[in-house]
Amino acid sequence: MLGFFLVVFALLALAGGLYWRWQKKIAEEIAEGAAIEWAQYQKNEPEFLEGVSEEKFREIYARVHAPRFPGYALATVAAFFISLPVTFAVLNIGLWAASATGLLPEPVDVADRVFIEDGHLVMFKDTPPEAALYYIKDLAGFYYFFGVIASWLVIVWFFMRRFHSRRPGYMRDEIIRSRE
Repeated sequence: MLGFFLVVFALLALAGGLYWRWQKKIAEEIAEGAAIEWAQYQKNEPEFLEGVSEEKFREIYARVHAPRFPGYALATVAAFFISLPVTFAVLNIGLWAASATGLLPEPVDVADRVFIEDGHLVMFKDTPPEAALYYIKDLAGFYYFFGVIASWLVIVWFFMRRFHSRRPGYMRDEIIRSRE
């Protein structure tokens, strides 16, 4: 398991480095576009830019035109893998607490009531009755599967909510908003 996480963290570090280099290139292109747009506004609508410095305009332009999705996608994937140990620990604690308080029946009780009739398994005729215990214990894997899916859904919900709540408006709207 440790090897898996080391490989994942190495891949995330590589992806983070590539993202950082890509973002530097995008920042250069956005600075170039901001200069062109500033000159265009100064030429055609100088009264619209009253009270907005060129530096503030560059910040607004970068906020409006910089791609935000790759950063959020990288953060989401990193959160997926970082959350796995925490999710497994919470699920183990929950399973232990449910067993200790008697909320979960013992596998023997379930096997006797559900799968074994007259000394034979109901579902699997050629299988010994002890196999029902293994089958019932394997059903716990569904709890882990759905627990991980639920934690990942919470992570996606968090990042998408943040992505959409911080979405900038159109260029003109952001310029007007910056003057207020």
